[in-house]
Amino acid sequence: MMKKSLIFVSLLLIFGMMAPLLSQSRVVHLNRGRLWHSFHYAQECEPLADWRTMSYGLDSPGYNITEMSSNIGGTYSHMIAGGFFLSALRTIDPDTVQGWMDFALNGDRNTSWDSGMQPFIAKKHEKVWKNGENYYLAVDPDEAEEIIVSVWEKDPQYSDYSTSNKKFNVQVTRTVRQWSGSQADEDYVIVDYSIKSLRTELFGLDSAVLLFTYGMGPTPRAWNYTNPNYLSGARNTQSRHFPDKKLVTFWAGDYRNTIEDESFGYYEYYSYNPMSGENELRQEYMAPRKAALKILDIKLNNKPLDYQFVWCAGQESQDYEGPFSGVAGFENKYEAMKNPMLLYRAFADTNSAFMGDSRLYAVFAIGPFNLRGMGRGELKVTIAEMVGGIDYAKARSYTLADKAKVAAAADSAIAYLNERVEFNYQNQYRVPMPPPGPVFHVSALDSSGIVANLISFNDPAEYIADPHQGSPDLAGYRIYRSAQYPFGPWEKIADIPKKDPRFWNAGNQRYEYKDLRVALGYGYYYSVTSYDSGHDAWAVNPAVSVPSLESSIYANRSKTRFYTTLKPMDADYDLSKIAVVPNPFYVSSGLDNVGDRKMIQFVNLPAECTIRIFTLRGDLVKTIHHDSPLSGVAKWNQISEYGQYVKSGMYFYKVESKNYEHTGKFAIIN
Repeated sequence: MMKKSLIFVSLLLIFGMMAPLLSQSRVVHLNRGRLWHSFHYAQECEPLADWRTMSYGLDSPGYNITEMSSNIGGTYSHMIAGGFFLSALRTIDPDTVQGWMDFALNGDRNTSWDSGMQPFIAKKHEKVWKNGENYYLAVDPDEAEEIIVSVWEKDPQYSDYSTSNKKFNVQVTRTVRQWSGSQADEDYVIVDYSIKSLRTELFGLDSAVLLFTYGMGPTPRAWNYTNPNYLSGARNTQSRHFPDKKLVTFWAGDYRNTIEDESFGYYEYYSYNPMSGENELRQEYMAPRKAALKILDIKLNNKPLDYQFVWCAGQESQDYEGPFSGVAGFENKYEAMKNPMLLYRAFADTNSAFMGDSRLYAVFAIGPFNLRGMGRGELKVTIAEMVGGIDYAKARSYTLADKAKVAAAADSAIAYLNERVEFNYQNQYRVPMPPPGPVFHVSALDSSGIVANLISFNDPAEYIADPHQGSPDLAGYRIYRSAQYPFGPWEKIADIPKKDPRFWNAGNQRYEYKDLRVALGYGYYYSVTSYDSGHDAWAVNPAVSVPSLESSIYANRSKTRFYTTLKPMDADYDLSKIAVVPNPFYVSSGLDNVGDRKMIQFVNLPAECTIRIFTLRGDLVKTIHHDSPLSGVAKWNQISEYGQYVKSGMYFYKVESKNYEHTGKFAIIN
């Protein structure tokens, strides 16, 4: 039995919680390409709040709620919080635990921006290039496009005299890198941690242990729809550890407590089709991608260290402590970090009853190790975080019978990203880069009576040298369109070779593409990418050949809809050609109902006119004043002058301009 229901489900109102938090300076966001992520000054994402989505967390695709015209039920996040715990023994009393610090799930408890408030003080938390100066490697070709550097260290002003949780003589530096402008590299971030003893302190750390911990799960959107009666935090997360690759993968499995197969967030629903007048069954994979964590390197004073790995099942509710739930006292916490099987509901066997039936933490234990004082001891840990799988268009077209294809695509994507991050790390954070996407403009076609959107851009990107090869290599452009959401599904509508005379206007020195496959009054998102011709030998490493690379669709997309319109009619135009579309208007329902499809549109209007809408008995319902020199279209959301939605039925309208008037009728059908 499969889920077939109208979309009247109870969804967590996560968007109201996210909006104020996303603007706070204590969290820095990566939100340019397809993969979006957030970094608190002392952990990844916002502090744990019982698995509620409080910030971006490996969102793929990422989107901004302010860009949406409707609530789609949740984000495409794959991480709820992450980072590391730190503990060590006292130097002068090696049988006693010195302290225990949380830089993973509740960073605010141990770190503050204000001096004297917490054992650690945040010293730095910002992007290296605050305004995107290194996009497409324009400034530093030997670094990432985006870098976030965060530094926190022992606060000398904080007194730990009255507590048994003593400070550690260390400084933590976290460096986050992302290459969000390239389709080849936009789906991962690489995070470097440096835990170094303070130069001013004689002692470092004795028998220290790190516990890298990540709350991982399929997308909140998928969990909200497939299991609306459960609290936040997917319980159907499946995971596998590949020790030879130092890789752990995560995806949405089939939740054992339900009859339906919810693998990869598969969900069936009814959506009203105004053309047929019927509810039609549709489907979507709402968690079609896999996430992965990869240990790239662990070194203590340049000597490699290994790690222990376990999973931990989180509490079913009120989960604020993660793997340390029920682990009381610093001594017990320390022992659990040395032996992670002592953590709360820890397991290492994928056949455990907890796998696929609980909130899931991934735990990497490192140590014990000693860190010499006076800046002579340093532990470096490098971790790659990635998400890959089918694109959004396929997620909406594949059926349950295609589940194997979804899984295979996700596995293939993770295998590619695994190789890609290794290549990146081996080449010291240098990767080939495509040419920049051009700045483009969307406008109405300046031709009376023709419905089309004009996408135009000029050619400066063709003269920008490849950051590594040293010469320009742009070969062409591609134009993509989304009629649904700002993150897709994207459809490629044009491939334009450089200076193709079919599109290059030598007169105004611009490329021009007419998108004729658009509907009047509907809104569309666009993206224009650039691609190169590839290279037989990469200048950084001549043994490497570089295929043709394309810039990111997401990094160069329009963030607001462009509504297809018509040029206003002349003042002496025959108003009898004014029409209402669609007519009849069906009040549809379902997941596909973004804002545009709820609007009645009056077309072929003059630049200035007044529209009055009446019931059959002559009661005035709505007055619309249209005054636009750029558009011959006016829209109505079916809300009356009294702020209420109008009922089904027949309506009359009257359009008055300076010289003419026109009357007509239309129907609204629920």
